[in-house]
Amino acid sequence: MALDLITAPPPGGASPALEIDADIASSFTYASYQNAIPMLRSVAIVCSGTGIVQNCTLDLASTPPFLRPKRWTIDRLVAGDTVPLVDRKVELDAQYLAGLNEAERGEISLSLSVGDTLRVEKRIPVRLLARDEWGGVTDMAQLLPAFVMPNDPAVAAILRSAADRLAEHGHASGLDGYQSGSPQRAFLLAAAIYSAIAGLAIHYAEPPASFEERGQKVRRPATIAGDRLGTCLDTGLLFAAALEAVGLHPVVFLFRGHAAAGVWLAGRTHCPAALPAGALHYARAPRPGLLPQTTTTVQIDGPPVFPPVGTRASAPH
Repeated sequence: MALDLITAPPPGGASPALEIDADIASSFTYASYQNAIPMLRSVAIVCSGTGIVQNCTLDLASTPPFLRPKRWTIDRLVAGDTVPLVDRKVELDAQYLAGLNEAERGEISLSLSVGDTLRVEKRIPVRLLARDEWGGVTDMAQLLPAFVMPNDPAVAAILRSAADRLAEHGHASGLDGYQSGSPQRAFLLAAAIYSAIAGLAIHYAEPPASFEERGQKVRRPATIAGDRLGTCLDTGLLFAAALEAVGLHPVVFLFRGHAAAGVWLAGRTHCPAALPAGALHYARAPRPGLLPQTTTTVQIDGPPVFPPVGTRASAPH
């Protein structure tokens, strides 16, 4: 909850009441910096009552210093005005955010002064997340794709295994994405990747409560493969990384207490890369060309059986 500290206007003469109206993201991570996610969504100075004030400054600072201080100058404020600030670019300290291994509490302060007199101060608590932590759909739905890592070395090993499995069952071993134009071929590639991940014998790890809303730390593909341990979100992002690496378009489904991955069987997309909690109906009744797959089954069941060469893959259309 934001805390507003308001000082009385100087005695003598009419002086309007001042207020800071700001919308600030409640959590930050290194991925916020990497993807240029705006920290300051909006900020305006509200001037009410009667009178005029001049020579105003608004200062932005943080504790700990995870962003660069910034100052705005407002020459004149007239009672009844609401003055939005257009320049909302704020620089995050990439080195500080990249060095966070655990989450921290932070605070952002906005201080409005008239001349040398502080008139209003607004303090806003924020969460500073670990470098490998995703903040959930409430604040960071758009950042989930940043945790899909197709260039991780462990993904290359999964793709080699997938190619071998295709060849073993009499199919072309090339990982050719949508080049064939065939949904059945895309289905085979996705099935081969699924089988290769199942071959890692990953053990299921219980995710934090309400992780889809509040977030969780995300294991890298190499960590999952090395430790053979992952949550549903970890394995879903691993599956998405491998799909992306072969040129297929993955989708991550998020719903209450669970996550899953899917793939478009044609070279197109119809929705965001991450679908929110209401997307459960996709898993029950997939859109044409969208194949959802709950990846926790790779942690429980054996690899799927491939169609032998010369038979039609049973891919949905």
